[in-house]
Amino acid sequence: MRNKIIFVFIFSLLLQSLFADDISSVKQISIADVTRLALENSLDIQIARIDVYKERTSLGKAKSIFDTFVNSGASYKDDKKKSATTLSRTKTATNEYSLGVEKKLPTGSSLKIDTEHSLIDANSSSSAINNYNESSFKFSLNQSLGKNFFGLTDRAGIKITKINIDNAEYSSLGEIENALYKSQAAYWNIVLKEEELNIKSDMLKEAEKLYSVYKENYERGTAEKGDLFAVEANMRARKNEVLIARLEKEIAKNNLLFLLNEEDTHIQLEPLDSLITTLYCVDVYETLREAVLHRRDYKIIKNKIESQNIDIKTKKNALWPEIDLEASFLKNGLASNYQDSWNETVDRNNYEFFTGITFRIPLGNRSAKADLEKAKLNKEQLLLFLKRTERLILKEINNKVKEVNSLKNQVELLTSISELQKNKLKEEMKHLGYGRSNSDTIIRYEEDLLQASLNLASSSFKYRVSLIDLDLAKNTLLDKYWKDAL
Repeated sequence: MRNKIIFVFIFSLLLQSLFADDISSVKQISIADVTRLALENSLDIQIARIDVYKERTSLGKAKSIFDTFVNSGASYKDDKKKSATTLSRTKTATNEYSLGVEKKLPTGSSLKIDTEHSLIDANSSSSAINNYNESSFKFSLNQSLGKNFFGLTDRAGIKITKINIDNAEYSSLGEIENALYKSQAAYWNIVLKEEELNIKSDMLKEAEKLYSVYKENYERGTAEKGDLFAVEANMRARKNEVLIARLEKEIAKNNLLFLLNEEDTHIQLEPLDSLITTLYCVDVYETLREAVLHRRDYKIIKNKIESQNIDIKTKKNALWPEIDLEASFLKNGLASNYQDSWNETVDRNNYEFFTGITFRIPLGNRSAKADLEKAKLNKEQLLLFLKRTERLILKEINNKVKEVNSLKNQVELLTSISELQKNKLKEEMKHLGYGRSNSDTIIRYEEDLLQASLNLASSSFKYRVSLIDLDLAKNTLLDKYWKDAL
């Protein structure tokens, strides 16, 4: 019984594999559906988003210099070293405990608060108290006045990190837009392959009708055998073209399914949109204005220049000597027990105050000077990149606008040519009915109509894609469909 169940299961899987095309579902899809599915499911888009998330982690790392640190420690020391004087202690046992907080501020100030408690057990004839507790707390301040003047370098690092994150977002948005462009172009390619299949299928029907006419005429003795061979070969050629068109449509479908991250390749897609659309001329000056406002590569370079200005400022600051202002205030207390030692720390006026300033002046300072010169050259190079990008935008937009307008004219012209070829074939078929035409002329006219129809479909497809391509060149394609933040 078990073997029978296994056999039925394997047999059902085999049937499903053999007849997968027959049981595949047909799904209607539009350009709006493709856009939505690409933004939701595309692996390229998901990868681009993660790039931004990874870059954003660098902000936390940059800000970590202002993190608060808690320091604590405990130690025990048993000192029984031999001493040269009899007045010194012969034994000292010390237990020490400490707790402190340390923080760096955006002003370049380093603050520390430390508390310590020691329990000393000594055996010395020279000490008034041998067993006692010592408690203390200490406030310390270190302020940079030179290279890192009031935290200038620290804050600059965070500003540059934020700019880098903005640039990473621009780059990721560009990758997302490219992925959306590929998906939309792949959809219009399916529409093109569907149109080509329809055109070739219609021409196959015409070839079959022509074959029927000549077969009937041949059987009546009014047509030559060579003409029958010619129209039959033409019909078979049309069948072959239909087979090729079906394969190309299947390949186009699989390409789109991959871009949409759809694993079920047995789905048959039925596009709802037509290649025919409203034709219009594009104004180059308005398009250039939009491109300058939205081009992300232009914004990235401008951000890099801003970042370089900050870097130059810090490099100039690095020419200064290192100047550190230090100050500390300490209070302590001594008592025979723990509580009294802390009370004495608070109540008594036992304190130590320290203030000082240190200088570290590099003679020559060649490293800082070289860094500053390199930063200035980097900015000069970025300004040239900006100028080149402006020229690149001008060239790309001009070319894209000319392409759109040229394709518009081509579609209009090919529409009229296709209509003329259709009328030409129609009239020649009338002549055939009167016996005033031949198979070679009809086959040639059918071929002319086929090529005219295919050329029109191809140009209509190119026009559709050129409009998307123009939006991509302006970096406005994504804004039409996606308003969410990364």
